[in-house]
Amino acid sequence: MSPGLILKSLADFPRRVKAAFLMCFDFVVLCFAMLLAFAVRFDPASLEQHFRTLSEGIWALIAVQMLALFISGLYRSVLRHAGSELLVLLLRSVLLGAGLFALMDLMLEEYRIPRSIIVMSAAFSFLGLLSTRLMIRWVVRLHMVEPQQREKFQRVVIYGAGSAGLQLYESLRQEGTYQLAAFVDDNPKLQGGRLREKSILSFSGLQTLHANNPLDWVLLALPGVKHEQRKNILQKIRLLKVGVRVLPTADQLMRGTADTSQLQEVDIADLLGRDEITPDEELLHQDIDGQTILVTGAGGSIGSELCREILRDSPKLLVLLELNEFSLYHAERTFRSLSSIPIVPCLGSVQDSELLKHLLHDHKVNTVYHAAAYKHVPLVEENPLQGLRNNALGTQSLIEKCIEAEVNSFVLISTDKAVRPTNVMGASKRIAEMIVQDTARRFPERRIGIVRFGNVLDSSGSVVPLFREQIKKRMPITVTHPEITRYFMSIGEAARLVIQAGAMSKNGEVFLLDMGSPVKIRDLALQMIELSGLIPEKDIPLQFTGLRPGEKLYEELLIDPAQSQPTRHPRIYSSEEPLPESEFLQKEIQLLSEAISKRDLNSALDSMKRLVPEYKPDNGK
Repeated sequence: MSPGLILKSLADFPRRVKAAFLMCFDFVVLCFAMLLAFAVRFDPASLEQHFRTLSEGIWALIAVQMLALFISGLYRSVLRHAGSELLVLLLRSVLLGAGLFALMDLMLEEYRIPRSIIVMSAAFSFLGLLSTRLMIRWVVRLHMVEPQQREKFQRVVIYGAGSAGLQLYESLRQEGTYQLAAFVDDNPKLQGGRLREKSILSFSGLQTLHANNPLDWVLLALPGVKHEQRKNILQKIRLLKVGVRVLPTADQLMRGTADTSQLQEVDIADLLGRDEITPDEELLHQDIDGQTILVTGAGGSIGSELCREILRDSPKLLVLLELNEFSLYHAERTFRSLSSIPIVPCLGSVQDSELLKHLLHDHKVNTVYHAAAYKHVPLVEENPLQGLRNNALGTQSLIEKCIEAEVNSFVLISTDKAVRPTNVMGASKRIAEMIVQDTARRFPERRIGIVRFGNVLDSSGSVVPLFREQIKKRMPITVTHPEITRYFMSIGEAARLVIQAGAMSKNGEVFLLDMGSPVKIRDLALQMIELSGLIPEKDIPLQFTGLRPGEKLYEELLIDPAQSQPTRHPRIYSSEEPLPESEFLQKEIQLLSEAISKRDLNSALDSMKRLVPEYKPDNGK
């Protein structure tokens, strides 16, 4: 039988049995330690005589030492996982035994064991007990632990031979589940060198290494590089058909939301290849410093990120308005842990005029960010009256109360689906935009603005979390159409855009971000599969489900692109969108409100179509 099998059989014994074996072993060690102490202390010729004379004291000392080992908790520790605490525990146990015997010998004056024997036996016992345990642990690790670990090892390379790569290497060593094959770096000066006894390869060297002995993962340790460069590196790695994990970005590291030991899935922003837009710090502070802020929909994706950005500044008070109880509870707990700034959680709807009145007046709100809306296109298609009531009439109720309360700044968060909408959700948001625009026209002294952007990465209901879940479960990736295309931006970027646009707003302008090139959802899905170390169609197929009710193939950001104007921020643009006369608008809004109150769907939809004549419910065909 092999040593590994013998040890495994012993490891399967009950814990009490293993402790009993170890106690017997320790007894033998203590006896040898005592023998060695006598051999050092006395002349060999008289050694036997001293043993006979002091035999009672010898056995008493050994018994006390065994008792000390037991009561100190030495036999309760798991030997194979013991670390530096084992040294402290052994030392404490041996000293306790020696001290107890010395005290007993002093009080009884019976055994007359020389003090030097007590000291030397304690020292030899400590060394013997420590050595045997280290030997046992070494044998166990050699024949049991390491073979098991070798089976679990994942073969990896670290892409990046800088300080971040080195820190990652040290973290992997401690974790003990990765086997580092090499470092990879694009810097020719580093290629061919060695780091921590591992070769530094070029990308071609990585290709050769993977071809000869396949890797499990490529670990990207380049937190400081730009998104465009990361995108190019990821595109090259995709050719290897190997999974990728990345260190957090420099932005995440600076914000303290991650550290260099944490490996993450590939940030979708890296696949887009567009660097986040640098904010204008003055604009970020203008409407927040020393102000009372109200965020509606504070528990949602955009609303909660807005709150995080606000709390990084110095507001006087942050008021959270949220319809969903759990979302509000979670948001409040999260934000209170982030900041000492006073927070007021309020459970309610923007459709509750009386609640809004008291909320705005009681807290003397200065700035409002309106992020409360139903945004899921198919659900709003199934519930059009509720979508119109919340998105359009809720916005009207809120901005009317903001005017009454003399709120300084109001920002509506809108969507690209409001441009030539093909669904009720988009039309309801376009009506909300017109209500805000009309209010700005009638009250030019107030700063009122609209922010419109495309899809937000990792927001609730977006495709990215859905794709991640499907990949994790090895389910088919569901894409509505092979040609469906969307603009994307990060959730932090969206929140900062809202704040900056609010600071620049004057008279109901629509602000939008230069979002770069649109992305095919099919291509995004393929990249996510490949960078998870899987093969599209073989490991995970793509399943095209058809466009959902109200869904477009392509989204637009402007009704009339010719109307866009630059702002003080080089990547933010504004537009004065067409707006009907106030009389017509207010009349139709009243008709819409009455139809919704009566649950008259046909009349409500007729009003919606008159308000938004560009509405075409044809799925973009």
